[in-house]
Order: sequence, then C-alpha cells, then structure tokens
Amino acid sequence: MIMLRMVLLIMAKIQGTYIPADHHVFVAGRNGSGKTFLVRNYLAGYKNVFVLDIKGTLVWPEAAKDEVTIVTRLADVVKCKTPKCIYQPRPEEMTQEFYDLFFKFIYFRGHTIVWVDEVFGVSPNPHVIPFHYRAILTRGRELGVAAWSLSQRPSGIHLLPISEARHVLSFDLNLPKDRKTMSGVTGCEEFLDKPGKFKFWYYNTENDNAILAQLKL
Repeated sequence: MIMLRMVLLIMAKIQGTYIPADHHVFVAGRNGSGKTFLVRNYLAGYKNVFVLDIKGTLVWPEAAKDEVTIVTRLADVVKCKTPKCIYQPRPEEMTQEFYDLFFKFIYFRGHTIVWVDEVFGVSPNPHVIPFHYRAILTRGRELGVAAWSLSQRPSGIHLLPISEARHVLSFDLNLPKDRKTMSGVTGCEEFLDKPGKFKFWYYNTENDNAILAQLKL
C-alpha cells in the first residue's frame, strides 16, 4: 500500500500537484485493469470517505477495520460514525431516488469524499445524472465535498464526472469510443492509446499533457 501510494504521490508531484481532499477525480478502466485497486489504496489514507458500491462487492483491506462500516440501507448511512462508510444498496434501494438521496446527504454533510463505483449504475446514459451528484460535481468544492468517480464505460455516462474532474486517470479501455470520449472531454490525445497492463495515464487539468504511470507493489 505504501509503495503504491508513493508511486502516485511521486507521479503527482512531477505535475506540481497533490490531490487535495476537495478535488474531483475520475478514473476510467476496463474490469480488472487496476482502477479500484488504486483508489482503495489511495483513499485508505483519507478520512470522511463514503462509498456508493452499486455492485455490492467492494472490500477494503487497505483501510483499518475499525475505520470502515458496510451498510445496505440508506438510513444506516446517515447514522454511520466511522471515518469510512460503504453503502451497498439492497435491491429495493437501487433506484435513482435513493441514489439522489445518498448524494444529497453527502452534499449537505460537507467535508467528505464520495467514491462512486461504478458511475454507469447511477448514470446509465449520457442524459441522466442524479441532481445532487451534479451538485457535488459543480458546487461541492465550496462545501469541501469531492467525488472520485470510477467507470468502465465513459462513453455511456454523463460527461460531468469527467469534465469536472481536476485529476483524470485512465487505465486500459478496450473500446475505441471509450478512449475517444476520454480524449475528447479532456483534450488529451494520450488517452486514445491504451497505457498497457497495470499502467495508467494521469492528467491534471493544470497541465497540457497526460503522463504515464504504473502500479507497483
């Protein structure tokens, strides 16, 4: 965990940027490319992290056990007292209404990172995005709220999680249209190319080009 975190920290410092807790981040990559592994390790060092885990499979071994609570009801998210909370909604709560209520809670809670895994679950097409997720992306920084948004299919989701991100990371994406979306939104031609196994392109909006980094343990 320490080595992986240092790799990303060193890579970020090359760009003159550290990822503050109030910066939005977007991470793209096919299943198994390493995006969730990277985010698990990176966010293990932050407090006040709430995860929307629609797939219901996330485990977080890099975080201390007494720091993480896993819940399946939105009512229990509100009651969560640990620094990190994973919301794995039960089937009856896997609706746009419940997703928006979750984001609304985070928005008004303030000083919180919300980790969305996977964005396609809450934004099933480019025209749909929960109102308070949009609010976090466009106004959240004023409240100390940031979104770390992960997706396997960036071409199929609303563009706001990508366009509003200060930091964009892209692992291998198999479909050319997904890579084209990443390049089109950010203006980085590097995203048109696959970075390779367990590698990723890192782009900071304060810079002109993406740089290549690699996961290492």
